[in-house]
Amino acid sequence: MSAALEYVLDAPPALASGIALAPGIEWLRLPVPGALRHINLWLLDDDDGCTLVDTGMNVPESRAAWEGPLVAVLRGRPIRRIVCTHHHPDHAGLAAWLAERHDAPVLMSAPEVALMRHLFDTRDDAEVLAERLAHYARHGMAATDANRWLLAGDGYLRVMSGLPTDVRIVRPGEVLQAGGYRWDVLQLAGHTDGQLLLHAADPGYLIAGDQLLPRISSNIGIYPERRDTDPLDSFLAGFERLAALGPDTLVMPSHGEVFRGLGVRLTQLRLHHDQRLERLEALLDDGPATATDLAQRLYRGAVDPLNQTLALGETLAHLRYLEVRGRVGIDAPSAGPHRYVVRRDG
Repeated sequence: MSAALEYVLDAPPALASGIALAPGIEWLRLPVPGALRHINLWLLDDDDGCTLVDTGMNVPESRAAWEGPLVAVLRGRPIRRIVCTHHHPDHAGLAAWLAERHDAPVLMSAPEVALMRHLFDTRDDAEVLAERLAHYARHGMAATDANRWLLAGDGYLRVMSGLPTDVRIVRPGEVLQAGGYRWDVLQLAGHTDGQLLLHAADPGYLIAGDQLLPRISSNIGIYPERRDTDPLDSFLAGFERLAALGPDTLVMPSHGEVFRGLGVRLTQLRLHHDQRLERLEALLDDGPATATDLAQRLYRGAVDPLNQTLALGETLAHLRYLEVRGRVGIDAPSAGPHRYVVRRDG
C-alpha cells in the first residue's frame, strides 16, 4: 500500500462550477465563508432528472451560483431529490430553498433530522438558551457581546434557508439508485451524530461527507445540541467499517480533492488524534485547567468566536475520551468551571 494519497484529477472544479468526475457523476464546488473556502457537492444522473448530494451554505455567493452558472450544469434537468449527508449549514443550508424550487424531498438520517429540528424548534426557548450558555460557562467560556449569538445557536440559523417541509428519513442499509450506480447507505458518527455516506461497491466509489477528508481532520466536538457523549470514540469506531470498503476506493470528500488511499488516510487520522490526546495530557502536567484554557493552548490560531467555539468543542471531545478511559478527571466539579487534571494511574 502506498504511503501517500493519490489525487485522481489534476484540478478540482472552480468555485461555482462543476466538472465530470465519472459517468453519471458531476463534481460541483461552491464557496464557503471562512477557512474552509469551499464545499464539494455531487450531482448524480437519474432517468428523469438528478440527485443532489449536499447543497452549500445559505449565503449570497452560493445562491447566486445556483441561479447563475450552475443552471448550465443542470442542463435543464430537475433536481428530483436532495441527500444531505448531515445537518451542518454548508451541507444543508440551502436544502429548504432548493427543495422548494425543485419540489424535491430532502433525505437525511434520523439523528441529523433530530439535530436540525432541535436547533430550529428551540431558538426561542429561554430554558434551552440558558442550558446552552451554562454548558459553555461550565467549561470556562463566558458569553460576551461578541460570541453570545453564536453560543445561543443563532450562528447556525443565520446560514440556513429554513427547515425543509418534505424530509424523508434514510436508514443505514438502505440502497439508493442514482447516477447509474447502486449506493449502499452507511451511517457513521463522530463528526456529528449520524452522518450519511454513500458507497457504490461497483465500481468502488464513496461519497464521504466530512467523515473522511484528505488534508484536514473533521471537527470532532462536543456541543450542547449533540446526543453523542463520546464522539471521538464514535469517530474512531467507524474506521473499521471504512477500512472494509477496500484500499482502492475512490473517496469523494466534502472538502479537498477526490482521492484514493483510504487505508493510508485512516492511519494518518488515527495518528493525528493519538497525538492530540498525548498533547492534552502533557498540557495537564502543568496543572489543572479548564477546557477553554486548554483549547487556547492547543489551537493558537483560533482567534474569532466561531473558531474558538469549534476549538473548545474539539478539546472537550478529546478530554471526554480521556475521561471515559480514566486518564483525566475533573477537579472539584461543583466549584465553578470544570478544571481537568491528569490521572495516568487511573
